[in-house]
Amino acid sequence: MCSVYEFGRGKKKPPQALTASGFDSLADDVRLIRRTDKAPVYLSDGSVHMMRWGYERPGLGVVNNTRSDNFESPMWRDSIEHRRCLIPVTAFYEWSGPKGNKRTHRFTSRDGEWLWMAGIWETADKLGECFSMITTAANALMSPIHNRMPAVLTDEELSPFLYGELMTFNPAPDTLLVNEANNPFIKNPPSHKQDELF
Repeated sequence: MCSVYEFGRGKKKPPQALTASGFDSLADDVRLIRRTDKAPVYLSDGSVHMMRWGYERPGLGVVNNTRSDNFESPMWRDSIEHRRCLIPVTAFYEWSGPKGNKRTHRFTSRDGEWLWMAGIWETADKLGECFSMITTAANALMSPIHNRMPAVLTDEELSPFLYGELMTFNPAPDTLLVNEANNPFIKNPPSHKQDELF
């Protein structure tokens, strides 16, 4: 599931449901965030922390996503009960098709603002603060591409999620746009633009 996303502040502003504390420290430049990279997350106390993407677990390595249907697992239970966060995202990527001929899909919000992903976090002895992105069942826009997707929250869901009142996620298809894109992992992608998928 989601293993790379973009973050860039630009002209984007936090929703009214969130306090402005800490947002001035966010970078203006667009950055590609991969597993183990540090990225900003918003905590329930209104602060923004730079955290490493991915929990580290013996035998599992880096676990950067948390399934919403697995919250009762000992691995996630304490975090979902006590340490929720919001992950601001400019765009996220998914791939479809056979190995060696995969298509890259880039998802953004329809209004050009941040997408807010549900997340959890912990403090690890050696790695410091780490976060994991919550994933849920794919909506109608995502399902032709992948069977799961990030838990994208509406403005009305931000506070209920942060304060433990929201446990299920149903991202609305009409809040997202998807376009075929160049693979962000390729250093010298083709210069031509690809057509919009949907």
